[in-house]
Amino acid sequence: NSKDWEYIRVEVLGIWPGLICPHYDRIQSNGVPRMTDFDSMMKRHPYELGIGIDHHAALELDGEDFRILSIPGQKGSVELGDDADGNGQAVPGAWLKYVDDDGTLHSKACPWSGKVAELLQMVEDAQKHLLLDQEKVELCRKENPLLRD
Repeated sequence: NSKDWEYIRVEVLGIWPGLICPHYDRIQSNGVPRMTDFDSMMKRHPYELGIGIDHHAALELDGEDFRILSIPGQKGSVELGDDADGNGQAVPGAWLKYVDDDGTLHSKACPWSGKVAELLQMVEDAQKHLLLDQEKVELCRKENPLLRD
């Protein structure tokens, strides 16, 4: 069943100074591709670094290093080029996104591994990024209660 809802920015674990979109290559319950909604979210928070992580992929942080993990044989959104038969291959991976000073959204495939510092961008005014719509946060908490033992 399709539901009418929208993304909101919330503080989560505090381990990443930006926006993360899991299941980036999937269509949501409201019928909209997550990558489309994530692009809109990025434009509303132009000072953030965004990472879209496909459904069958994960971002592993290990100290100063990172790598993108994916399940072999699954489809994703990162194009690898044509296979031996000339068919395009798209595998699970991740995308880096940012909005430039002119408001243009930029997107590129995330490297498969590297240094975490290479993925981050400096935020000049952190308060710009911590503005939460408290009413929407409370509604989200109400509609997604914590699991209890």
